Amino acid sequence: MEGRLWSKPSSVLSTYTGKHEVEDATGRFHASLAFRREAFERIGGWPLTKRGDFDQQLIARLTAIEAPGDPCQLDSPSYIFRWGQTNAYHGQAFMRGPEDEGWYERVAGLQA
Repeated sequence: MEGRLWSKPSSVLSTYTGKHEVEDATGRFHASLAFRREAFERIGGWPLTKRGDFDQQLIARLTAIEAPGDPCQLDSPSYIFRWGQTNAYHGQAFMRGPEDEGWYERVAGLQA
């Protein structure tokens, strides 16, 4: 978004429920973020935590700088969340809540 340090869509396309639908993206879908290096530096980089809410920490830090630009104001959502179709590991499958710090070890145990 012109003049913004970062952007995040207000809606995403998702197949999480098994069908294609538009989902509210508020506070979620950190992979849909776009930000300038200046924003990344101003927030001190990626949150260095094992907590399951690292994505919400990142979004909160960016929001403290300025409100995001919303590309959905210009066009329909373009980010597609399709974890259920990838057969790949995904953090939320292992997280038991935002304060959970053991999910990394649970994932590593599956890969051993």
